[in-house]
Amino acid sequence: MESFIRGSCESMCPKAEIEMRTREKMLHFYELKPGSRTEPVERLVVKEFARSAAGVRRPKHWEIRTVAALKRTVEYLLTEIVQDDRRSYNFRYEFIFDRLRAVRQEVVMQNLSAKDTLDILEPIVCFLSYSAYQLCESHISEFDPQICNTHLQECLKKVLRSYDELEQESPSYNQNRRIRMEALYLAFNLGSSEALTRGINLPKHIRKRLSLQLSMNIEYLRHNYHRVLISLQKLPPLEAALAALKIPTIRQQLLLRFSSAFQSKVLSVPLEWIGHVLMYQRREHPSLIEDCQYYNLQLVHVDKPPPDQSTVANSPPTETPKDSWWDDSDDEGKDRKLSTAISSVLTGRSVKFEKARFDSSKPVVQPRRVEFVDRKLSAVTSIPALLMDGKC
Repeated sequence: MESFIRGSCESMCPKAEIEMRTREKMLHFYELKPGSRTEPVERLVVKEFARSAAGVRRPKHWEIRTVAALKRTVEYLLTEIVQDDRRSYNFRYEFIFDRLRAVRQEVVMQNLSAKDTLDILEPIVCFLSYSAYQLCESHISEFDPQICNTHLQECLKKVLRSYDELEQESPSYNQNRRIRMEALYLAFNLGSSEALTRGINLPKHIRKRLSLQLSMNIEYLRHNYHRVLISLQKLPPLEAALAALKIPTIRQQLLLRFSSAFQSKVLSVPLEWIGHVLMYQRREHPSLIEDCQYYNLQLVHVDKPPPDQSTVANSPPTETPKDSWWDDSDDEGKDRKLSTAISSVLTGRSVKFEKARFDSSKPVVQPRRVEFVDRKLSAVTSIPALLMDGKC
């Protein structure tokens, strides 16, 4: 039977590692005294990640941090470092990501209980979710979304497995925290049948509080992408940030379907209408033109059509009937009142759709930060509180 080590180090970094990294000049900016390049602030030095490898000795108990030390480390990184604006956010992200990876490694090495695992991993999930959105426009040399997404998925699945285990041991756990994690999992895996199946099989009292997230996933799998875009704007800040990373894929799928539905040798579709349906908000209007060109769609300049000419833009909007599981609160009126001011960038431009022209072989465009998510995050009173406790 495999035995697990129990850590006894009460600091954020073992003494031996501090001495070694000081000697080898391997200290990070956030671990040095102000103005110094070599002298550490020992209480601020955080254990860095070291990959396990064959031939490397098993760490001693004094080299592994206790549960309390691990929690203090996570709290320090997500309250002090995350808002230290002496450096750019991607610089802070790299430091925090590495140190949190070492924390996760020690969680596995000690085989911590479900409760302790959740206390440590939940803030890490929130940090990775927040960072995935904040850095989505960064160059690959500054931020690798694939690595971030892989680690986020691993953490989310570990958290959900811990909740499944905790429910069998003690049904009196904090269900609000679980619902928050289940919602983030559904947002991050929007359109995944595996995530939807898990959500549908949750206990009824939990599933009921995830009705919006579940309905979004159902609509996504139904290819009702416009409904998904509308629902996405009703999510809390962190969930909206994660789900917004799927917006480029949703827009690509809508444009692909428009290429068949609106194919015509004579008529064209006004770019303003396309921007409205695809939820390109005002500051994104130039991006709409770029996306059309990227997918090889034909842009044309048109004069204002005569009053008796029937076009897509003049067609009355069709109502989508609500299903029994849909949230019946009447928020759609607010959604239709989203800003529809016509940007001069789009004025007089239309798209002439041809199915053969759409280049579906191209990868989906890189995610961009969107206005409504930025507004939600800017309204958050404290980012550290959002990451540590999920409080907005």
